Amino acid sequence: MILNLGVKTVFKQFTIPKTLVKAMKITTLLITIACLQVSAKGYGQLISLTAKNKPIITVFSDIEKQSGYSFFWKGNDINQLNVSVNIKSANIDDAVSTLLKELPYTYTIAKKTIVIQPKNKIAISDNVSSVQAFIDIKVKVLDTTKLALPGANITIKETGRNYSTDLNGEITLKQLTLGNTLVVSYLGFIAREIQITDATPTTLEVVLKASASALQEIVVVGYGSEKKQNITTAISSVQSKTIEKLSITRVEQALQGNAPGVLVLNQNGQPGDKPMIRIRGTGTNNSPDPLFIVDGFPVSTIEYLNPGDIERMDVLKDAASSAIYGARGANGVILITTKKGTTGKPQLSYDGYYGVQNAWRKLDVLNATQYAEMMNVGAINANPTNPLPYPNPSALGNGTNWQDALFQSNVPIFDHQVSASGGNDKSTYLAKFSYFGQEGVIGGKSSEFTRYTFRLNVDQKITDFLKIGTNLNYINTDRRAIFDNGDQGGHVLGNAISIDPITPLYETDPAKLAGYNANAVRDANGIFGISPEATFANPLAQIAIINGNRKIDKLLGNVYAELSILKNLKFRSSYGIDLANENVNSYTPIYYLLPTSNQTFSRVTTNFYRTNTWQVENVLSYNLDVKKHNIQLIAGQSAYKYFTQNLSGSRNDNSPIDPNLAYIDVATDITSSVNGGGADRRTLASYFGRFAYSYDDKYLLSGIIRRDGSSRFGRNNPYATFPSISGGWVVSKESFFDVNAISFLKVRASWGQNGNENLGSSFPWASTINTANNGYTFVNGTGAEYLYSGASLGAISNPDLKWETSEQTNFGLDVNFFKNKLSVSADYYKKTTKDLLIRPNILTSVGYTAPFINGGNVQNKGIELGINYNEKFGKDWGLGVSFNISHNKNEVTQINNTAQALAGAAYISMGSITRMAVGQPIGYFWGQRTAGIFQSQAEVDAYVFTNPTSGAVTKIQPNAKPGDLKFIDTNGDGVINDNDRTNIGDPNPKFISGLTINVNYKNFDLSIFGIGMFGHKVFNGNYRFDKTVSNMPATMLDYWSPSNTDAKFPRFVTTDPNRNYATVSNLLLEDGSFVRVKNIQLGYTLPQLLTQKVRLNGLRLFVAVDNAFTLTNYSGFDPEIGASSPLSLGIDRGVYPQARTFRFGVNVKL
Repeated sequence: MILNLGVKTVFKQFTIPKTLVKAMKITTLLITIACLQVSAKGYGQLISLTAKNKPIITVFSDIEKQSGYSFFWKGNDINQLNVSVNIKSANIDDAVSTLLKELPYTYTIAKKTIVIQPKNKIAISDNVSSVQAFIDIKVKVLDTTKLALPGANITIKETGRNYSTDLNGEITLKQLTLGNTLVVSYLGFIAREIQITDATPTTLEVVLKASASALQEIVVVGYGSEKKQNITTAISSVQSKTIEKLSITRVEQALQGNAPGVLVLNQNGQPGDKPMIRIRGTGTNNSPDPLFIVDGFPVSTIEYLNPGDIERMDVLKDAASSAIYGARGANGVILITTKKGTTGKPQLSYDGYYGVQNAWRKLDVLNATQYAEMMNVGAINANPTNPLPYPNPSALGNGTNWQDALFQSNVPIFDHQVSASGGNDKSTYLAKFSYFGQEGVIGGKSSEFTRYTFRLNVDQKITDFLKIGTNLNYINTDRRAIFDNGDQGGHVLGNAISIDPITPLYETDPAKLAGYNANAVRDANGIFGISPEATFANPLAQIAIINGNRKIDKLLGNVYAELSILKNLKFRSSYGIDLANENVNSYTPIYYLLPTSNQTFSRVTTNFYRTNTWQVENVLSYNLDVKKHNIQLIAGQSAYKYFTQNLSGSRNDNSPIDPNLAYIDVATDITSSVNGGGADRRTLASYFGRFAYSYDDKYLLSGIIRRDGSSRFGRNNPYATFPSISGGWVVSKESFFDVNAISFLKVRASWGQNGNENLGSSFPWASTINTANNGYTFVNGTGAEYLYSGASLGAISNPDLKWETSEQTNFGLDVNFFKNKLSVSADYYKKTTKDLLIRPNILTSVGYTAPFINGGNVQNKGIELGINYNEKFGKDWGLGVSFNISHNKNEVTQINNTAQALAGAAYISMGSITRMAVGQPIGYFWGQRTAGIFQSQAEVDAYVFTNPTSGAVTKIQPNAKPGDLKFIDTNGDGVINDNDRTNIGDPNPKFISGLTINVNYKNFDLSIFGIGMFGHKVFNGNYRFDKTVSNMPATMLDYWSPSNTDAKFPRFVTTDPNRNYATVSNLLLEDGSFVRVKNIQLGYTLPQLLTQKVRLNGLRLFVAVDNAFTLTNYSGFDPEIGASSPLSLGIDRGVYPQARTFRFGVNVKL
């Protein structure tokens, strides 16, 4: 069914005629073709310039930029000349002739050098050796204290060739020519340009001044950029130099521990899985995911991105910074800028690694003997007259170690990236191909992810006033997954820790095989063992029947044209598209795993999804500098449309099918065919504006306003306006400020509003009709029965439905100490989200689902602290330390329903184990509190309730025995039930932190990166205590008995009459705090003298280990447990653990 409700309302003013669409397509094609013209023709461009009483050497520089030629002259007399000239579309010869026409100088052009000399001198011949005499120069790069700068970068501007200084900050550049310009740069220092003349000494000492690099850094903001020192909002940035040291598999992982206030949790370690991201807490019960903007284009997922393509990531955390994205900015905005081409000769590079993965932890569970003894204890505790299930436990030995059988060793992971870049003053380009592959430590190729990407980025300056460009991406991903975290123990990992260790991996006993079902699963090693308990499947047999994958082909691109209307006025128009085709295929053969898990036919299933997204934006920007005043103005318009449709089908076959030929038309049982489909669309129309004012970079003021119209909201509220304002004061620039230790001091404050339209449903306000399961059987006149499809009301409409609105206030402080070596940034924020979308409680007898209403508020308050320190020790040592820590408190302040609460995530027979309620954090664990273990029958009998009216005395836990848990009667009514459930733990970490240490010694570099999360609880749902035959953790051996009264666990009894293990209580909660060293990398860069001999610009080798070690008291597979839903955080249903990876890699520049 296709819904098109509200689209006309929002896009009434934005209907795009077909002719315009066609014109846009043609324009896109022409721009792309034009952008590809990036050959060396820039050096032969015609020259146009106007100069009025300008220094002649400035005019020389202008001509050099336009032509690629270099000027050379001797002496200083010419430096004193000013000229006026008007040159239009002249070649290089005519341009220079016009310039020198009235001057006492002549010129000679030899290859790419223009030699200027007095007219009374003898002309220099065209002999190249006389003009371009090669010279060798030894360059030594120092700082202002005369310390050498090893690894300083030197680029020959005319050729684009790059070099690096050695350990002593020195390098000898051979065969330079007069007129060459050396660009000398070093991280944290101001770059210098030095032109080679006949007066240049053969030993050149270059002194670089330290820059306030943290201040001069350019930060990307919405629809523009700004110097970091002028930022008045809360923005965290992660740059490529940090990402390159992490060797991550997904881009989102770069934010973990590197951006204060940003919580990133891997939902599991399955290849290709999406991490969870929360910016400054959770502010909604709907989708809390941030908005991703990639090179100006909003995307729903970034799984297609190669981390090696990222230049920087800027996180807009407060409302004042993200208000420019209005309706989609309430959960924060992540701006991703990809790498672009740079000027200079073409440069090839290769970056790659190969590694092996292993499980970093396995759970300690009972072996066969221990399991049998535990089952005997449980049976006797249930009824002392019961026969022992296992009369001779010791004869069973250790049994099957299912985890050893399931986890694979030294599983491969690899990444290969090849790029070419270059350009000139007119055009730049970057082309890149990458191939990434990762197999799973569980299932190997059955749990595999591969990604191919190709990127092309081109920027072309057509004229002095027109620039166009394109950024095209093609991505192909293929993912095979063996389970989802929501499977609640029914997946292969859950079965591996729950199935009894007595069952063999393969059955070899002929007597038992005789009773096996004919469809029992087998492989080349035999028939997989089947547990006689008939509760948990053999996990290896499960993997053997998994045949399916999810393939995505995506084309993502945008083109732009930027017109310089006036000196300070620019207009930029862009058009972006995101086209994706997704195919999800699965094949399940005939199989028998258990009496409750089997299939007597083969089944082929195919799902096809097609998504088309486009966005058109037009932005007018104005930048004015008047003395110490700077004014920046932006006004823009945006139109966005998303459309998706899907088709699905399945068919059975009564005989096996070759998995390689598992297509629907191969299956023969047409009567079993099932098909379906659907479609969805949404639109957004927006206007926005921003102003920024600064006086002497000391007093700063900025404001934003955006108005959005969305098809997702009721007809009475499709539009909303989102404003923000922020200001800053650079105290350190005041004349009265005189603190030598403080290099920079800024205070800032901001306020703003955002909206959240990411609500899952595209039309949550609309009335819906259900046709599924609404059939009714009628009998005709002959007595035959016919089933007719019917329809019923699904939900009633709410035309007044409006946005979730987030309002945030932020106060910040930025301080740099000791000449900017130490920087500290601190923020305090208060974020209130209003008008949450919820469904009120209505009687089921009404017959339809309650409509969405705006009925809840959530508040997040927190502090963030970031500290960075960089120092050099002598000429060989360098140290960089970055640390951040954040605290957030989440609280629901309003829910407009009778219970003032909403049920959360469920776990097996326990029902909802999380909740959202007023006065509590979102998704808190809702369960029973316990007061220890009953030690005697007298204690059980003494735990009573006296009826205040009748005086009757009753036991509060009548089924309890010594060794059972004592549940607290929270409400005092004498009955233990759901009314006694309360907050027993918060899954949201109280503190999150990150630490990065970078050490450089000569050509070696060492990077250590770790994260920490503290003060939260995890529900350990790995073990199926609801199943009496489930295996258990080895810690369960510490169960209560008359001889072990100080036990951790209550008594074990198979019937569990007191529901010790079937009740949500603090027994099943554990401290989820952990510290994890995520990455250690050691690299070595070969000396330039060696790499030059093999004609390389650079060669670096490195070794690395990921997930090196973890410190935690949590007993599950992994304490890092994310969730897609705010109400599912912290529930461990058997999380696929992250792997420990050892990698070897290389970075090569040609």
